[in-house]
Amino acid sequence: MVRLKNMSVLLFLFSLCVAQDKASLTAMDVVANVQSTYSSLTDASAEFTQTVKFKYTKSEQRFAGTLQMKKGNRYRVESPQQTLVTNGKTVWVYSPVNNQVVIDAYKENAQTFSPEKFIFGLPKSYSAAFVGDKLGDVLVLKLAPRPGTNAFIKSLKVWITEADWTVQRVEFVDGNETQTIYTVRNFRKNPGLTDALFILEPPQGVEVVDLRSLSSPSK
Repeated sequence: MVRLKNMSVLLFLFSLCVAQDKASLTAMDVVANVQSTYSSLTDASAEFTQTVKFKYTKSEQRFAGTLQMKKGNRYRVESPQQTLVTNGKTVWVYSPVNNQVVIDAYKENAQTFSPEKFIFGLPKSYSAAFVGDKLGDVLVLKLAPRPGTNAFIKSLKVWITEADWTVQRVEFVDGNETQTIYTVRNFRKNPGLTDALFILEPPQGVEVVDLRSLSSPSK
């Protein structure tokens, strides 16, 4: 099952398109440019492949999907197994296999990695360094939480194409020792996505489970 905390990391990586003097580029320059680029990004879309390797069960899951995102913690992630949609206030998770839509309030907590929270917290929460030499025209960047930082993502590696400063691959390990690998293609910046994409209307005949009343003391 696709998790919210994984998706926000994916959104961060899709927005990693930077412009910098290559001769003087440092790892922290890349981080600073990520913030600058994300600030000017209205929306984006991409295709991705995700591979998840579970350490303790020695099992692996792999699937492909599409992602559409817009500022304000709005994103839509679609795969054959699941559609996850949020408008920053409500989260919808549609499972065709279970013929069910689960609705809940969007929550910010210690393990929530919204794009804004993750990206703009990078300088104080993570250190960055280049890994080895370039692989052709590809740079590899490693990010790690600073000592004393309570971060769910324990390590993160990003493969960046120097020719156009876009991400082609990312690997990260979370607090459960689960390794997740993304490959990204057909990244589109500011395609003009409508707000309607970030609301999910449950298909006719599916079971709807609304958890908002359980998470809101006012209901």
